[in-house]
Amino acid sequence: MNRHRLKLPASKQWLRFLTQVLSCRLLLQLRRLMMRLLPFMRLQSQVSHIVYLSWLVDVDQVRQRYPQHVPLWEKQGKTIFTILTYQHHHFGFSFLAKLRKLMPSPQQSNWRFYLDGTYPKTVIFEQVIVDQALYVIGGRVASDVMPAQYASKFHHQENEQDKSIHTEIVVDADYSLMSDVHITAAKQLPFAWQPLFSSWDEAVRFLVDQDHAWAEWVDQPTRMSQGDIEMPVQFQQIQAAKISALQAPQLLQQFGLDREAEAFAFVVPKLDFYVVGEKVLPESQ
Repeated sequence: MNRHRLKLPASKQWLRFLTQVLSCRLLLQLRRLMMRLLPFMRLQSQVSHIVYLSWLVDVDQVRQRYPQHVPLWEKQGKTIFTILTYQHHHFGFSFLAKLRKLMPSPQQSNWRFYLDGTYPKTVIFEQVIVDQALYVIGGRVASDVMPAQYASKFHHQENEQDKSIHTEIVVDADYSLMSDVHITAAKQLPFAWQPLFSSWDEAVRFLVDQDHAWAEWVDQPTRMSQGDIEMPVQFQQIQAAKISALQAPQLLQQFGLDREAEAFAFVVPKLDFYVVGEKVLPESQ
């Protein structure tokens, strides 16, 4: 089954009729035609408390999850799976200008892998999760790169007093996560990562610096689209973090990892975020 097929909790039964509607090929093809004819409407947000959790995975455990033309980044037989979770602030159309302050502020979690140097600064989504039905529906209606899932539980909260961020996300057995991270001064690259990157800074720059995201189509998973983003990053402001509690997703077991596998954590305090375009990937046609 396509991983991006809409999953809904029992508490959202009223939305279940949308599962078929939002994956209807005819409706999605009509939307793609309109997007080719109309200019792209840019989106904008300020995002904060961006927690990165990353695991090293045997690349051979992951290749079969994606079409053959997807060139996953790899080094010494490893690739990287990252979950980044953050708080939007008024995520909406750029043309709204000051009226964008009227837009909601969802919480979002992107689960992703990285592509190799053939497609620099590019990731492919394993899953996208948000806490508001409006953005689940809007993302799926308007985009092939935002096939968001609705989280029945989504907490992402900073505790300024002890410099920590608590995250709890529940979608289903595979896509659930709980973590507590504390900001620390020690920028220490985990031992297993040291053969792959020369320093903490090099690893963090690779994981954060992103211009493009790929996602499989909901109705045709062999086809893909690319979203183009801009997010100016002040790399000197990125903070090291220590994981004090972690219940990793069951999904890791599909990658050959147990849920106790070590994760590499850090925090980006805030940044401006822009979605500037979307296109169908010719490689998938």
